[in-house]
Amino acid sequence: MTVEINSCPNCGCEEVSRNGQTRHGKQNYKCRECGRQFVLNPAWKAITKEQQEASPELMVISLSNQTSKLIRDS
Repeated sequence: MTVEINSCPNCGCEEVSRNGQTRHGKQNYKCRECGRQFVLNPAWKAITKEQQEASPELMVISLSNQTSKLIRDS
């Protein structure tokens, strides 16, 4: 089975080498240009810029809801 690796997801460089395996058995790759380590088809999804920007607001909402519940239950 031959897997074609197009490029590094970080810098786009096509000089990529195999770099062992993850603890889950997936093949690790490492970019020779920027040094980033990655796997093909990761199980996780990267956080989008919109999610990063909304995160502090969601934390405030969550904390205020928890505080309200604690006050009500007291």
